[in-house]
Amino acid sequence: MDSALKVFLLMSLLVSAQTFDNYKSLPHVVQQHIHKAVKEANKIFGAGHHIAYHSLKEPLRILRNNLYVNVVLKVTTCSRKDSDAYEHRDDCPRKQNTAWIDCLVCKTSGEELVDCGTQRAVSQNNRDTIRSKCTNTLLGSHTALLKTEADQQIGCLGCI
Repeated sequence: MDSALKVFLLMSLLVSAQTFDNYKSLPHVVQQHIHKAVKEANKIFGAGHHIAYHSLKEPLRILRNNLYVNVVLKVTTCSRKDSDAYEHRDDCPRKQNTAWIDCLVCKTSGEELVDCGTQRAVSQNNRDTIRSKCTNTLLGSHTALLKTEADQQIGCLGCI
């Protein structure tokens, strides 16, 4: 029993230490949404330079009806070619004095929204009018145990 507990603790430590910095270690479904963000960022910020993945911001949700992927991208020193414009390239360092790009891929009323802006604009809430359209469904909200009203009731099953 003691060794099983040690193995469980070691496994949970390894899972909690996993970061989203390495693009190639991300699941394919996450890479698909990052690809959409890179494509949108290239339209706005590309200017002939390759834009690459840097990291993911939390929370990360990829479900059928609940999509929320927040990606940080960087402008690189590599020039953009049509053949690999949206592919991830590890060999391209970040171009100095360029803004970090914050892209959000989310679900809005059944449609996907891809919004990109500089990280400064996002932190100053300049993108809130667009990003507030994202559905913010809480996991577990479709369960029977969800309490929706603050008033107390007596005499019903499951009431206080």
